[in-house]
Amino acid sequence: MSLMDRGELNNLDEMALLSAEGDLAAGVNGSNPPTGSGVSPVFQKASASLKSRETQVIKLWLKDMIDTLGLTSLQAFPTQELTEGFPRIINSIAEAIEEPDAFSSGGKEVAEVSAKLATLRKEDSSLDKLIDDYTLLKRLMFEAAAADLRRSDEAVLRISQNLDEGFNRIFKEGLKAYVEQHSSNLQHLADTDALTGLYNVRYFRRQLHKHLEMYKRYRIPFSMLMLDLDSLKQLNDACGHQSGDLALKHLAAIMTTEKRETDVAVRYGGDEFFLVLPGTAASEGERLAYRIVRSVRRLNIHSNGREMTGVSIGVVSCPENGADVGTLRAKADRALYLAKAIGGASVACYQEFFEA
Repeated sequence: MSLMDRGELNNLDEMALLSAEGDLAAGVNGSNPPTGSGVSPVFQKASASLKSRETQVIKLWLKDMIDTLGLTSLQAFPTQELTEGFPRIINSIAEAIEEPDAFSSGGKEVAEVSAKLATLRKEDSSLDKLIDDYTLLKRLMFEAAAADLRRSDEAVLRISQNLDEGFNRIFKEGLKAYVEQHSSNLQHLADTDALTGLYNVRYFRRQLHKHLEMYKRYRIPFSMLMLDLDSLKQLNDACGHQSGDLALKHLAAIMTTEKRETDVAVRYGGDEFFLVLPGTAASEGERLAYRIVRSVRRLNIHSNGREMTGVSIGVVSCPENGADVGTLRAKADRALYLAKAIGGASVACYQEFFEA
C-alpha cells in the first residue's frame, strides 16, 4: 500500500468515527434524531443485538462461573431462579441502552436476581471475585450489544468500554478500601461496650482462649484481674442511675489509664470487669490491682461518694492457678469474694486462701 493509500484510509477512518460520534451525540442530546422515537440508531441496534444474543450471554457467563465453583457452591446453585430471572436482567439492560431510566422499571424480580448473582460463591466469596464476576458479565453483554454494529459504531463503543474498564479498576480498589474500613468499624462496635468504651464479653472470651492457647503452645504466662464495684446498687438508690453509670465510666477510665497498651480491659456486664495481662506474673498483676484500688479511692473521696464507690479485685494467673477457662474463672471469682469479705476496696490473690 502506498503512502497516499494509507493517508486516504486514515481520513476515511476519522470520518467514520466522527460520523458515529455524531450519531451517539444525537441520541444523548435528543437533537436531530433519525427516528421519531428520539433514540439514536446506534443505541437501537445495540439494544436489539443484546436481546437477540441473550441466551449466548447467559450460557457463557454461567459456564465460566460453574467451571470455577466449588462443590458447596454447586450443590446450592439456584438453577431455577437464574433460569427464570437472568433473561429479565439482560432485557432490562438492553432496554436501558435505549432509555437509561428503563432499568428502574425492572421491578423487584430484577433486583432480587441481581443480588442473587453476588451470593453464588460459597467457598471463595472475596470482593475481588465478586467484582470479577460482574465485570465478566458486563463484558459479555457489551460484546453482544456491539455484535451487529458497524465498525465505526464499534469504535465509539470501544472507547466507552476502555474507559469503563479503567474506571472499574479504580472502583474495585476504592470499594475494597471502603468495605475494609467499614468492616473494621463494625467489628469494633460489635466488640465494644457502649457505656464504657471497653471491650465486651464477646471479645473477652476470644482473648482468654487466645492467651490460653499461647501458653499451651509457647509457655507464655498471663494474669487476670476480676474487678467489681462495691455497693453500686446503694449508689444507684441514693444518687440515681446516672451516678451509677458515672462510676462505671470512671472505673473504665482508670483501668485504661493504669494498664499497658497490650493489656485487655473488659466490661463483662453490670458492675463486673476484667483485665487480661499478657506475659505478667501474679505479683505484677497484684501491683496493678492496688494502683487501681488507690485511684478509685481518691476519686471516691474527691466526688464525696456521689460518683464512685470502692472496687474489689481478685487476681489469678496462668499457669499457677489453672490453664483452662473454667478453672481460671472460678478461682478469680473466689479471689474476688475474699477481697469483698475482708471489707471491700481490697485486692486478693487466689493463693491467699486454701481449699477446705
